[in-house]
Amino acid sequence: MKKLSVMFTPRFAIWPTLPLDIHFRTESTWRPFPLNQENCRIFSRARQAIWSACIALDLKAGDTVLVPAYHHGSEIEALLLAGLKVKYYEIDGALAPDEATLLPLLDKQVKALYLIHYLGFPQDGAYWRKWCDDRNLLLMEDAAQAFLSTKEEIPVGSHGHVAVFCLYKTYGIPDGGAVISIKPPAPPRLTAETGNWRILKRHLNWVATKRGEVGFLHGLVKPALSWWKRQRDRPHAEFEMGNPDTPPALMTTRLLPKLLNEVTAHKRRRNYQYLLDHLGEMVPRQFVYLPDGACPFAFPIEVENARPFLERLRQKGVLGLLFWINPHPTLPVEEFPRSRFLRERVLALPVHQELTEYDLKRIVSAVQESRTALPAQVAAV
Repeated sequence: MKKLSVMFTPRFAIWPTLPLDIHFRTESTWRPFPLNQENCRIFSRARQAIWSACIALDLKAGDTVLVPAYHHGSEIEALLLAGLKVKYYEIDGALAPDEATLLPLLDKQVKALYLIHYLGFPQDGAYWRKWCDDRNLLLMEDAAQAFLSTKEEIPVGSHGHVAVFCLYKTYGIPDGGAVISIKPPAPPRLTAETGNWRILKRHLNWVATKRGEVGFLHGLVKPALSWWKRQRDRPHAEFEMGNPDTPPALMTTRLLPKLLNEVTAHKRRRNYQYLLDHLGEMVPRQFVYLPDGACPFAFPIEVENARPFLERLRQKGVLGLLFWINPHPTLPVEEFPRSRFLRERVLALPVHQELTEYDLKRIVSAVQESRTALPAQVAAV
């Protein structure tokens, strides 16, 4: 009987779900940064926005960008497809650029510094803007996980010559990659897709958090889809850019104004703090304090046996994510031990605004039970 109840447990995923009533809500008049900026452009994906911004800024083939070794990979691919070269730098213990590794990389070909705001935690954009200005470099801020985040009440991304944001990582829309730039790219010109299938999936994910039987089906389908993707033998498909002229889906354009809400960041912070209060001993030290203004993308925990731990979580209804496990193939992994350590041991848990306190209790319980069954050890980076 206990095994049956586990099978029919609700499922909680990283990505924000989409409530069924969203289609009947009125549109919000609130437009947060960067959507309130005249130089804002929205593409289907942030990687397309990065490519388009590089072209608009007249960066030339062979120009070099300093990029962090701890990255997703899609941003690196976009820079390379724009004809640029990259030089990798290591991050320091606070996930900021390590100046000791940056300075030796500087030469006449270096034109920009790429700065990532990890998990919605703001980096010191003002400091790095001055650092770039002093060296006649462009600052490219990656706020893909930091939409709605602020630092000292200034929106993250405000200091960069270019800044990109992933709207769909905060709200349950099909896509949406926003960019602001000192030289705005042209808006995308292709015909927009409907986005109906991705909207249906977000709706089903929402129902799966409420209904165990739907969660059970979700738990069956997810591993099957993962297996199918592995059989296609495209290990770096997640980095592919697609056509850079792709606009956001029609459902993104329609639903985003209904989803924008001034309390979203507050709800994510509240959920993060709840998990921090109950699982704080498992959190990497860079994320044990939630700074004012941060709008968390996910909740990180650090475990030694990451893959089996994830599987145990999945069996209990929590679909965590081994964060950025696959770097871009151009990265010499062994030369950047701190980044490698984080890739292999940091898991991301749900923290999005649609979670209830009951949901959070289930997530905490799943993590604690999985930890007991498969002990995890936390180590400082």
